Amino acid sequence: MTDTFEGRIYEVGVDRSCVLQLQSEFDSLRPHQRAMLKNIATRCNEFGHSISLDSLKSHRRYQIGRGLIDLILSDNCDELLITSLCHSIQGVLFKTAGGALGHLDAECAEQFAVICRAIRWDDQDIVWNTSTDSFGFPNKETVGKQ
Repeated sequence: MTDTFEGRIYEVGVDRSCVLQLQSEFDSLRPHQRAMLKNIATRCNEFGHSISLDSLKSHRRYQIGRGLIDLILSDNCDELLITSLCHSIQGVLFKTAGGALGHLDAECAEQFAVICRAIRWDDQDIVWNTSTDSFGFPNKETVGKQ
């Protein structure tokens, strides 16, 4: 089953295994890291777009979760970085990470996860843009390309 906003639903096989692995990685985070992710998820709900894999195991929610865990593990996870990342993908600037992530569709969530993975492994430059008071990602067009 596929939905244009959520993407395909992770029901069986490899998809299901990926969700279980992501849940295991979440469970292994430190308490303050899990609390940060839960706070972001709560803020997404306030905007009417859940990112919880408990209620629906979709491609969008998996990719957002994957990206957030990569940011946490890179020690670069904060609200401004998340809103800046989402702005670079969507072209819309939200005031909160919850609002920004909640409005990512499956395709944008995939881009978010790719950039977050690159940040985790130091393959993505991050620069501060003084004119917009946000982060910029100068080499994002090369991230994930072979």
